[in-house]
Amino acid sequence: MGNKDGYDPSIISGVQRFVHLGYWATVCYWGSSLDDYHIGDRVFFQNEYRQYWVGIIESHCFVLLYEEPLDTVIDGLTYLNAKRRMQQLDDEQDWFCDQGELPF
Repeated sequence: MGNKDGYDPSIISGVQRFVHLGYWATVCYWGSSLDDYHIGDRVFFQNEYRQYWVGIIESHCFVLLYEEPLDTVIDGLTYLNAKRRMQQLDDEQDWFCDQGELPF
């Protein structure tokens, strides 16, 4: 299992562990098992069609973060980046809640 600061697309089997946006992320490739995990970890489980389910480990369950399997881990990381950016904008600028009345 690799421990490093970024996803390595050249790894295609086993379990890959890396840091993304300050959180541990793990890719568990088809045929492998996830033996070491912690609450709050982001996990990508590869299915038999080489697609990825992305979710987060909670205290008693695995919560899917995206409703459909993604084609690549990069797609999942892009989704997590966009989600974090939306949260930052909301915290910093209150960009969504202060729009006022709609024009119709």
